[in-house]
This record gives sequence, structure tokens and C-alpha cells, in this order.
Amino acid sequence: MHPLPALPGVAPPSKPGAKKLFIETHGCQMNEYDSAKMADVLAASDGLELTHDAAEADVILINTCSIREKAQEKVFSQLGRWKQHKQGERQVIIGVGGCVASQEGAAIVKRAPYVALVFGP
Repeated sequence: MHPLPALPGVAPPSKPGAKKLFIETHGCQMNEYDSAKMADVLAASDGLELTHDAAEADVILINTCSIREKAQEKVFSQLGRWKQHKQGERQVIIGVGGCVASQEGAAIVKRAPYVALVFGP
């Protein structure tokens, strides 16, 4: 598991007040590609700028892979850590995508009701 690396074409935040996006990717090379594509689409459509710090993000996404050992529990552990970002006045959006989201969608919503988006491949 690791944050999305710096991407060609996705500049570091440069506009004051710009919304920021953090993506953590678990798993395979396809997930790396999917995460990069999500970052590109969200930058183009909503002006979100990539950050490497979840604490400063307005949108936090985790792109998951169910092949890895204990993938589901790793997702829930990470979501628990990110829950703190939903507290206070900030309106942080947390989303879960990928294979674990497809398989565990209802469980994610039940165990982590602060998650706003659950989407699969």
C-alpha cells in the first residue's frame, strides 16, 4: 500500500484554495493505472489537485485489490485512520474503489458510514 506517486501532467497544488485529492493504491499494476486515471479525470473535470498528504486532502480515495493477503481488513484499518479527517468543519469526501469495494460494498457502508463513495471496476 502506498500513496499515488507523482504523475506526469498532474502538477503539485498551485492555486490558492484549490481542492486537493489524495489517492492510496493497494495491489496490482492495473490499480496503479486506474489511480492515475482517476487523478487525471478528477483534475480535468473538477480541478482537483493531487496531494501526497491525506491530512490536507478534500477528497481521499483508496483503490483496492482483493488478491493481497488480508486486503479487506487493511482497507477497514485505513478507513478508521482517515475517519478523523471527517471531524470538524472540513467537508472531506472519502471513497473506496476497486475489487474490495466491489466485493464488500455493503459491509463498507455498514462499518464505515462516513464513506461517501463505494465504487468498483
